[in-house]
Amino acid sequence: MNMNILLSRILTYLNGTLSHDAYYDLCTYMVFHYLEIQSMDEETFLKESHCSKEDLYAFINMLDFNNYDEFMNELIRLHNVRINQIKNRMDGVDINELVDSMEKVCTNEEMLSLIDIICEKLYQAKRIVIYGALYPVSIAVELQTDMISFGKPFIQFHSYDPILMNEDDVAIIISATGRYVNSFQKSHADVHIERAHQVLITQNKKYLKSGSDEKTTIIYVPGKFDSINFNYQIMTICDLIRIDYYAKYVTK
Repeated sequence: MNMNILLSRILTYLNGTLSHDAYYDLCTYMVFHYLEIQSMDEETFLKESHCSKEDLYAFINMLDFNNYDEFMNELIRLHNVRINQIKNRMDGVDINELVDSMEKVCTNEEMLSLIDIICEKLYQAKRIVIYGALYPVSIAVELQTDMISFGKPFIQFHSYDPILMNEDDVAIIISATGRYVNSFQKSHADVHIERAHQVLITQNKKYLKSGSDEKTTIIYVPGKFDSINFNYQIMTICDLIRIDYYAKYVTK
């Protein structure tokens, strides 16, 4: 089995399914309690997750495991592999070089300050939910995987599971034009995204003018709604967050 493929397969189902079924609930529970479940026996897992044994075994059989212990042993093994992989990848990385090479309208120091604020909010958050169109959001899967590996719940928003946001949450919104922000607020007012700290990554200059505040951190990246360029910028921002978060909150 390839490195970390088990968590990746769990996320593939969770992020990609089109319905709120028993497997979705099971994957959501595992993501929200990723470190905790590694010390749970089967009986405890079934009790805490409110999952039936039939659904649990149907899911782990689908992933080519014969029983719970086999599944959990591999999950733990690959979690340790992932943590070592992250450590090896982060050693020697110079965040200043990455910031210096990215296209931006602010100084290196200002960009690093924004990344610091985001990482602090992520560290304090009980939940991280990412919003946006499917493709730009999927670019953040590596960030999602790392944060879950650190024990931080991180999920993509699905309209069939309208999670109510609160002050302990962080909402990451990826929208080049900003249209997603306006349409979401109109169509999903019941989610109360305004209660969470919002991190907006956008190319729309109107958000640059409004600026960040205590409830919102805005990263404006230059461009004229060019999806290819924007996708590269999203990847760079996610890498900056991963590097800074690891240095400040994982290795300390």
